[in-house]
Amino acid sequence: MRNFVTSKQMFIILFLTAYGLSYIPVLHVPFKWLEVYFHEISHGLAAILTGGRVISIELRPDGSGLCYYQGGWRLLISFAGYAGAVAWGLLIYLSAKSLGRRANIIAWLLTIMIGISTILWARDLTSILILVIMGGLLFTLARFSLGAWITTLTQFIGIYVMQSALQSPTYLLDGQASGDGAILASITMVPELFWVIIWIIIALLGFWYAWKHQGR
Repeated sequence: MRNFVTSKQMFIILFLTAYGLSYIPVLHVPFKWLEVYFHEISHGLAAILTGGRVISIELRPDGSGLCYYQGGWRLLISFAGYAGAVAWGLLIYLSAKSLGRRANIIAWLLTIMIGISTILWARDLTSILILVIMGGLLFTLARFSLGAWITTLTQFIGIYVMQSALQSPTYLLDGQASGDGAILASITMVPELFWVIIWIIIALLGFWYAWKHQGR
């Protein structure tokens, strides 16, 4: 397929496929879990980088999650979730594009990353099961995908994570005083809507950057 379309056309196809898949019950769940995983891992890394520590990471079947931590800079930690998910998606997409048929390296690295996260921070059975499923799917992708398909499938993962990170902040506008936006609003006295807009802008900039780095 990639022989008959330009990189920009493939980018559009992957985005529309990811967007459509996000509305298909059941089928979108493993991809949504992956975006939530990157969201929570970004919280955790921000905590570690600012002097705190991660206690546990919790993933739920409905596509939500929590990162429990102690210490660190709360403002940056709270901000890092949605912004970090965009960064992870962009990194996966651009790395797959650069590696081409060797993009299974990315799937191997993600499999190892999820395995380490499970050992270090998964404490409840549901989170462990979700991480094992994600790790198993990425292992299968790394082990059995051949030829140009590995590039396309890995790029799709990056695109899906980015578009999910674009949509997810809008769910905070539910009138409830919970979530990262509400935490940032309480810390800074800046309305939650402001932070939602910032996260959306970051996601759009991520897509713009990926689009600008397309070749034929």
